[in-house]
Amino acid sequence: MKKWIITGTVLTVVISLTVIFRGDGDRKKGGEDLPVAVAQRGDLVIDVLEGGNIQALNFLEFRNEVKLPNGIKILEIIEEGYYVTEEDVAKGKVLVRLDQSELEEEIVDHDVEFQQTDALYAEAKQNIEIQESEALSEIKAARQALRFALLDFQKFVGAGAAQETLKKLGLPFDNDSLASYEKEATDLIVKAFDAQKSSGADEENDDSNVASFALVANDSLAANVNFGTFLKEDVLGDGEAEQTIRRMRDEALLASSELSVVEESVEGAKRLHQREFITKQTLENELVGLDKARLALQRSETELELFRDYEFPKEAEKMLSLYEEALLSLIRTKREKLALMSQIYAKYRTVKRRYELELKKRENLEEQLASCVIRASQVGLVAYGGANTDYYTSRYYEGISSGATLKVGQPIITIPDMSKLGVEVKIHESHIKKIELGQKVYITAESVPDKILNGRIAKVAVLPDSNASRYNPSLKVYPATVEIEGTHEFLKPGMSAKVEVIVDELENVTYVPVQSVFVENGEHFVFRKTLTGYERRTVEIGAHNNDFIELRDGLEEGEQVYLKMPDDYEPAQVDKARVARRPRPATVDAKADSTASTEKPRPRSDKNA
Repeated sequence: MKKWIITGTVLTVVISLTVIFRGDGDRKKGGEDLPVAVAQRGDLVIDVLEGGNIQALNFLEFRNEVKLPNGIKILEIIEEGYYVTEEDVAKGKVLVRLDQSELEEEIVDHDVEFQQTDALYAEAKQNIEIQESEALSEIKAARQALRFALLDFQKFVGAGAAQETLKKLGLPFDNDSLASYEKEATDLIVKAFDAQKSSGADEENDDSNVASFALVANDSLAANVNFGTFLKEDVLGDGEAEQTIRRMRDEALLASSELSVVEESVEGAKRLHQREFITKQTLENELVGLDKARLALQRSETELELFRDYEFPKEAEKMLSLYEEALLSLIRTKREKLALMSQIYAKYRTVKRRYELELKKRENLEEQLASCVIRASQVGLVAYGGANTDYYTSRYYEGISSGATLKVGQPIITIPDMSKLGVEVKIHESHIKKIELGQKVYITAESVPDKILNGRIAKVAVLPDSNASRYNPSLKVYPATVEIEGTHEFLKPGMSAKVEVIVDELENVTYVPVQSVFVENGEHFVFRKTLTGYERRTVEIGAHNNDFIELRDGLEEGEQVYLKMPDDYEPAQVDKARVARRPRPATVDAKADSTASTEKPRPRSDKNA
């Protein structure tokens, strides 16, 4: 019996010594009073826990659209929580009635100004029609005068001579060339006006765009034409000048014939007087007739010479000058009327713009007046304020009640669509990379904790919430919307809820509480509990949630670790060069390095339930 006792004692001592000296880390005493946890083996759910409020994803929100400087009062408002039925919608039940007296006075004052603007607008439209008609009439008259001037020149010198002369001068010589000339001139005028509008140049100081068609010169082109050669070279056409020359030639020829007859008559009278058959007085009368015949011939020849040398060149140059002036007059008329119509159009656009603004203001006032009465248009519960909870807590807005004054844009009532609810949460920036659209989500309403609902991530903001960072600049959270699957009568908008986003589901892994893992010199380790104290054990970590962290190497299932760093542990001196050379370990959330956890662990078995 004593032999068995001795043998057992020896084995106990050997086992104790083996346990004491086993392990790859430093063994130290202490840590008897520290909390411990056991490394577990099993399935681990990697999730993100956030809190939020249940809201209707679709809702009908009515805001104050009346823009009065001092706001508008509520005369009547339906009680909060009233359920709008289909019958209420069919009858157009009044939900809110606002005081519209001040708005009606503003509409009356605006009507007077609007009527004046309307009259100016009608006058401007009428003035455009009048000025356009007058401008077209004057341009038509100038175009007609131009054609008549061309016909007069052709009539005087003949069509052939006129055409040859105008071609040499580079001027229009028939109706087709006149039309082409007018079109080119009009295009250049419009181009010149467009250039002046774009550059803001003064029309009086910029004539460069007009010189190509305005025939600007110190002398008339007609002054450079030698019309005397027309007679010498016999190029004058069958025109009015040629007819005049022919008539004068005929008159001179007739005067010459008459002179010959009178001379013979005088010779006969002289012979008769010598024989005393006629008196001296009769002879003198014959001599006077001879003088008249000579004067008539001289006058005819002089008139012909004067017409050929002076009158014809003068009249031809005059008619060509009139034609040139008619060309300039047409262009000048077009330019003047274009400038005038530009002013008329500019005035019309100004009046029209003012009319449109006043009309829009009038329509806006009428819309505001119509918004003073809010009628039922959707079935659902009536809630005061807006769908955004920030409106309820904002001090900028006065509470919704009968007699309260509303500001512009203030939400009055909201009718949520209870068939599609969701949770508005704010994801911390440390978790935002884990969140993706369509991820599975578990929702638990705090008022009904025994009900776990399914959902999915429906929307994630690209930028952080500016309102959250306004009060705490270091806080960066991203608004996200979780859509709840199905309909649940016990859910109400405004309820607080917990949202658990399932990031990953690990199977058959070793894990420990996150507060049992520490970091030193870029190395993760735990304090494993031993029979005589503790042992510092280096571990390789994996994924983690708020409660547990995966250990890929360094610890076995069933081993115990401390949840707090022992008081007598002294950290090793940091070797900065060694830390810089060491490969960067897997990223761990800041919560994995903390020494305490406020969240209650949720085993996998509870989630499956």
